[in-house]
Amino acid sequence: MKKLLTMKNLLIAITFTVFLLFIKDHLDIVGKLLSGLMGILTPFLIGFLIAYILNFPYKFFCNKVFGKMGTKRKFFKRFVKPLSLVSTFLLAFAVIIALILIVVPQIVTNVTGLAKNMPEYMQKAYIYIDGSFKWINSVFHTNFSLDNTLNQFTEEIKKILNGQNILTTADATKNVIDFLTNVITNTAAGVYNVVMSIIISIYFLASKEQLCRMVKRLAVAFIPIKYLPKVYEVVDITDTKCGRFLVGDILDSALIGLLTFIVMSIFQLPYAALIAVLVGVSNVVPFFGPYIGGIPSAIILFLVNPMDMVWFIIIIFLIQQLDGNVLKPKIIGNQLGISSFWVLFSVVVGGALFGIPGFVLGTPIFAVIYTLIGKKARINIEAKGKIAQEALDFEVLNYAKIAAEQRAIREAKEQEQKEMIKRIIGLNKDGKKSDDDDEFPDENSDK
Repeated sequence: MKKLLTMKNLLIAITFTVFLLFIKDHLDIVGKLLSGLMGILTPFLIGFLIAYILNFPYKFFCNKVFGKMGTKRKFFKRFVKPLSLVSTFLLAFAVIIALILIVVPQIVTNVTGLAKNMPEYMQKAYIYIDGSFKWINSVFHTNFSLDNTLNQFTEEIKKILNGQNILTTADATKNVIDFLTNVITNTAAGVYNVVMSIIISIYFLASKEQLCRMVKRLAVAFIPIKYLPKVYEVVDITDTKCGRFLVGDILDSALIGLLTFIVMSIFQLPYAALIAVLVGVSNVVPFFGPYIGGIPSAIILFLVNPMDMVWFIIIIFLIQQLDGNVLKPKIIGNQLGISSFWVLFSVVVGGALFGIPGFVLGTPIFAVIYTLIGKKARINIEAKGKIAQEALDFEVLNYAKIAAEQRAIREAKEQEQKEMIKRIIGLNKDGKKSDDDDEFPDENSDK
């Protein structure tokens, strides 16, 4: 207690309290500072993510393709890393260009055709829904009207737009200018972040050994030695649970998108490329991904032809079963080690707190925390010994029966101990020596 009440600790506590009060009173300033800091660090974060993903093909080129260079002549060994780095980025750019040349034109064609045929599709949908309303009114004797529902929906949209001063003539020009300014600014910022992220990822990947060595030196210099094993353990679990899961999930989603496109093309379903991209991209999100991509796709096909929607639902159900039972276990393995309930919990909480990044990264990050807590709990249970294991084996619903059995065992042991004590001291109930308990007769008893 005396060590805690030192002047140094007191000053640290006062400074920290003042800092918290300052943050509380200036949340808007702190928010702007954090937003500006994230804007500055965004290219570095994206670059690190790109370098981490490309590290897997980079290691393949280093170890498998160019690994034997320099075994006979050491002069060529210095070219292993540069050649691996160039090959990795050439492969990445080749994949991106192939997607742009093959997938993008089909997506543009699908979107254009969808926009062109949308009035016809909406008319069909109106007929289907109106017929459903009439059937409901005839069977359940209700009075639903599709026209009244659409009119109410339109009025609500107009109220929202008028409340935002979007439809007023005075603000129309200003709103258009602001919209165009935001689009141009965001586009320029996005292009800048992409270009800088690629450049930064090249530097990350080229000098990853030096960066890792520098981080390790800083860790050894400023972290107490007794905490270093735990720090290394956390880093290793994070790499296993978070990093490899993310890379495997991206690869798995690409395969699902490709498989969806192939099967839809075989069955000649419309908008195969557009729907395959929706299904593949949304599949990155655990648990909710198939629904996020499948529901809009099913609605699009319903507008075209209800039977196409039925076939699509059957196809996507079979593909998801194949993915969950065959593809994903082969690609990712049991990297998470958590049940489906915790996957749902992590996705919901991560998405609510951090948006889209939380949807994608919430599950692997939670798996890291889950693993660390589970290991700590296992160590504590082992430290408590046999009694802790016996407590784990108790059936909670039969606690009364278990307690009675334990009480009977204790009473039997106590009675056995009492009988043993009586035999040792050689006394019967009247306080006299018992003939039965005379286990050591006198040697001169026969004389």
